[in-house]
Amino acid sequence: MFKIIFNIVFISIAFSQTPCILGDVYVNEGANHGDPEDYIEVYNGGGEECTLAGFQLDDTELLEDFTFGNIILDPGAYWLGYEDAEDSFTSGLGGDGDIIVFADPQGNTLTVILEEALETADEIELSQSFTADGIGCYTIPTPGEANVDCFVFAYGCTDPEAMNYDPDANLDNGSCQYSTVSCVLGDVYVSEAANQGDPDDYIEVVNGGTQECTLAGFQLDDSEELEDFTFGNIILSPGDYWLGYENAENSFNSGLSAEGDLVVFADSDGNMLFITIDGSIATEDGVELSQSYDSNGAGCYTMPTPGESNADCFEFCILGDLNGDSGWNVLDIVTLA
Repeated sequence: MFKIIFNIVFISIAFSQTPCILGDVYVNEGANHGDPEDYIEVYNGGGEECTLAGFQLDDTELLEDFTFGNIILDPGAYWLGYEDAEDSFTSGLGGDGDIIVFADPQGNTLTVILEEALETADEIELSQSFTADGIGCYTIPTPGEANVDCFVFAYGCTDPEAMNYDPDANLDNGSCQYSTVSCVLGDVYVSEAANQGDPDDYIEVVNGGTQECTLAGFQLDDSEELEDFTFGNIILSPGDYWLGYENAENSFNSGLSAEGDLVVFADSDGNMLFITIDGSIATEDGVELSQSYDSNGAGCYTMPTPGESNADCFEFCILGDLNGDSGWNVLDIVTLA
């Protein structure tokens, strides 16, 4: 008798929660360029405790990504999910814009639209917050907490070194002006790169022109999307170098593949120079060779000289070519003797 009563009580407790109502619960914040990860926040704006069991999240209407378990939300409480975390969604939210589809167990859906990710002048990646009707705006991130007011955009020059620096601007609009003339693409160019660097990959830019200039607004990436690194007011005298190591402060972040890659160097007007990096090669002494280039992008393997004049092209001997004349002949036998 006791066992039967216990089972009835257990079943009653397990299923006593009221299902949430779509619209009372809704996606009220999302970050599609989150730090450390993208996240989605669901809020219970209703007046009673309820369960999200059977609700679904995805970035398409296929709803194949994530199904909620018995998540209980009190009124005013939040569910917060980070991409790829345990018991969370796995579909990454596109930084160029995406959608979030939130559905109840009956298949009714609410869809919110995420605009492209934006970063403030202080390098804060903005989130986007939403009402129950799906109306959204950019906000300072508050994952798992009450949303703040919509972010007020103030466009202008955000570089303190520029002549027209605007201390009230929070988003740069490319209007910064400098006392030094802008560099000319082709006079400045990628002169050396290492895709198996020791300690890290590096890229070197040289001013091959005849006057001092600034790299402000120039960009580096390993694709034409140019989303990796934008130069600040870097001044280069004629013959000077800029040297950037992967993931260093004020440098690029896109690693250069050891199997071969591309470096795209662009000016502030969007004109581009491309260089091709071949697969990395080490000498028999274990020295990882860099690759050096002229202003036309023609390159060859060289001994690494980061931040200095490039060395001559490295000469490879064929097997048995002991005297380095690119052939196996009687002279190699004489050299061997």
